[in-house]
Amino acid sequence: IITITVAGSTTSGRMLTPHELQVVDDAAAYLEQVTEIQQELRSFVEGRMECLAPNVCALIGPSTAAKVLGLAGGLAELSKIPACNLQVLGQTKHSATSRAGLSGLSTKPHTGILVECDLVQRCPSYLQKKALKTVAAKLALAARCDFVNVDTGRVRTSQSG
Repeated sequence: IITITVAGSTTSGRMLTPHELQVVDDAAAYLEQVTEIQQELRSFVEGRMECLAPNVCALIGPSTAAKVLGLAGGLAELSKIPACNLQVLGQTKHSATSRAGLSGLSTKPHTGILVECDLVQRCPSYLQKKALKTVAAKLALAARCDFVNVDTGRVRTSQSG
């Protein structure tokens, strides 16, 4: 949207030709289709996450759980990661521009994908780091419980744990 706004404000002000207008309309329709497909995929993955790892999903939500499992490489690998490493899982690396202060993106140090979890986001900013550590510790336990249930073949539901 920003690119379109900037491009619109710097153009000479001429009207689009019918061909150019058609190209823009096609691109907008394509973006709408991509957004719909993305939403379908998200709901599919979230539904499968509830069956695969109900405890993890109950703790951090299905969307964040899917991201964490993807970064860890699966439920077995996630269950082997210590809690101290879970809180930095998915951390973005700093580049030379971010270290020099030239980057427009600001990243918090020692935080990963778990910062997006609702439990952490709902905490006041001065308690978020403590909440992140607690969620990471509980996530390690929940992942181990889910993995044991998968490994032993027990039925996995959010009520049975």
